[in-house]
Parts: sequence; structure tokens; C-alpha cells
Amino acid sequence: MTTTRRRAAGRVARAGLVAGGVLLGGAALAVTAASAALASMLVTPPRDQKDDIRVLGLDARGVRLGRTPDTGLPGTYALWVGERLAVLGRVVDEDAHSVVREVDADARALLQGVSSARWSGYALFRPRQVTSASERVDVATELGPAPAWIMGDQSASTWCIQVHGRGVTRRETIRGVPLMLERGIACMAVSYRNDGEAPPSRDGKLRLGLDEWRDVEAAIDLALERGAERIVLMGWSMGGQIALQVARRSRHRRRIVGLVLDSPVVGWAPTLRLQVALVRAPAWLVDTAVGLLESPAAVLSGGRSLDFDELDNVLHADALSQPILLLHSADDGYVPPDASRALAAARPDLVDYREWTTARHTKLWNLDRERYEREIGAWIDRVVLDAERAAEPAD
Repeated sequence: MTTTRRRAAGRVARAGLVAGGVLLGGAALAVTAASAALASMLVTPPRDQKDDIRVLGLDARGVRLGRTPDTGLPGTYALWVGERLAVLGRVVDEDAHSVVREVDADARALLQGVSSARWSGYALFRPRQVTSASERVDVATELGPAPAWIMGDQSASTWCIQVHGRGVTRRETIRGVPLMLERGIACMAVSYRNDGEAPPSRDGKLRLGLDEWRDVEAAIDLALERGAERIVLMGWSMGGQIALQVARRSRHRRRIVGLVLDSPVVGWAPTLRLQVALVRAPAWLVDTAVGLLESPAAVLSGGRSLDFDELDNVLHADALSQPILLLHSADDGYVPPDASRALAAARPDLVDYREWTTARHTKLWNLDRERYEREIGAWIDRVVLDAERAAEPAD
């Protein structure tokens, strides 16, 4: 090869290396950006949620909605219209593109002229819908007063602490209150840091259960001050993760006589894998996002690293000592039941696992209220109230 040709070949090779480096560098930046976006999404409290349902009009039968995986489900649901809720009844007509659901006069008036709304399970969402005996209180957390509702007879010896999920408020839990009140169990629906109602942390970041549980423990403090002797925890979605953290870590754990978990995040990895799969991103993004959040720098989580092993309750199943009723839908669509199944397999002595279908995420009550209240009520009667009666001294 001549000197000229060797120089030309060298230029080509160097250009190829530069181009390859640019491509590799670009790919690395893309991976980092995608991982950072996933990590940031996980720890940033969601705020303004967009309307996801088309409202196509009203007729004598009800409201016609665009068809989605939710709008055609059997049961009772609701639509957010701004800051107000319209309750939806059963499906009375449907075709390939739309469904018609029954509405009452109040919902009809609210939906008049509306073109879009947001799907919700909050067919019950105010304390006064379930009892006239309710009080708004402030729970003294380490970050300041966090609002809560107490519902029912406050002289009850057993109280249920209701813990809502990620991106929602204590309104989510009102559906679980009536079955407790019917059994003489007082309920407290609580808020916790960074949920939009309780005081935020300094960094404003979710800790996915690692810190939030302390606000629920503060609520137990208040319940005990008011005379509660036994505590039932009921957690919804991420509220289930928080309830499990309380059961493992709280100084009051011996007062906790049972947990009821609705569609819980028992461990975060399966949930992240599902969310990545839904947007058709590669599964290894989960590992890189978790790595960013577990990093000592942990910029995305406010400078405090997360420990995902501590958030995996299957790994710590041996630390649990309270009976657990766990309900999850096989087609949850947001928090898959994998970790719930694994926890039930790890602790069959403690976990009574009930798997549903069709209900999707935290909508089991909405799909079949009668079954929901029957299953939870029978478990409460057998595991909590029978044990309470057995502990009472004989006359």
C-alpha cells in the first residue's frame, strides 16, 4: 500500500471510530435520559392528571362515553369533572366505540355540555356519604399537622387506619369505610407527606413507603390517645406498601391485629417492569432507573438514596407477624399481582390471598361491592373481631 493510500485508510478508520464513538455516546446518553425519566416519574408526586374519557352526550338512558378498557366495566364508577364527581351507574347500552351508563339527576346536570372527564373509582368520596359521625382532625407528624378524617364511634376499641395510594388522596379510601363501621370499627382516613394534603418533605419527593410510614404511625398515636386498643391497617396500592412498612417497623406493631391490602405494591420491581413494558421500552431500563435512585448521590430522589430491597416485602416476609388479607386483580394493569402472589406463597400462615379478575387497579369495590364487602367483612369477623372477643375477660 502506498503512503497516500495508507493515509487515506487511516482517515477512514479514524472517521469510523469517531462515528462509532458518537453513536455509542449518543446511545449512552439516550439510555441515561430514559432511565432518569423513569426514576424521576417514580419519585415525583403526580399532580394535574389529564382527562382520559370522551363524553359523547346525554340521552334518556344516561351518558354516552367513548369506549376504553374502563368505561365498559360492570359496576359503579365516577367521572371527575374539574373538581367535582359525577357518579356512574351500570352499562345500559354499548357498541364497538362507546358505552351508555346510567346517571342520576345530579350527575346528569354536572355532565351537561362536558366533552371530556377523568375516570375514577370514587363512587363514595365524602365522609358524610357513609356516616354522620365524622370529624376532621390534624395528625401531628414530624413534618407538621397532616389532615385526616375520623369516622364512626370513637369509643370503639378497634380502629381501622385507611392509607391511600400514590398520586391520590384519602378520598380513595372512603369506599372501604362502611364495612368497618357496620362492625363497630372506627375509621381514620389519613394523609401523608407529599400527597398534596399533608406537609411536604424538604425535597418534595416520594420515598415509596420508606418515610411515609412514619406519618401513618403518627396517626396510630392519635388513635391510641383517643382510646383505641387494636389497629387494623387498610392500604390501597402504594398505601399497601406503606401499611406493610408500618407492620414491620412501627413501635405499635403489637397493637396491629390485621392488614387489609387492596391492589398493593408489595414490591416495586414488578410494577416498574409492567410500566416499562406498557410503553414498549426495554426491560433493563428498570435496573438502570433503580440504580440511579439507589446511587449515593441520588439527585433525582432529593439527594437521599432509596433502598429497593427494603421496599421488597417478599424479601422481608419473615419480619411480618400480623394476619393479612390481600386482594388483587389478575388484570390490574398498573400494579401486577406478581409480588402479591409471592408474598402469599412465602407466608401462607399469615396471608389470605384472594385473586379477582376484571377489576383492574383498586376498582374491586366498584366492580362488585357486595363480594368485596362480603370477603373483607367475613375475614374481619373471623380474624379480628373473634380474636377481640376471645381476649375479653369473662363476666
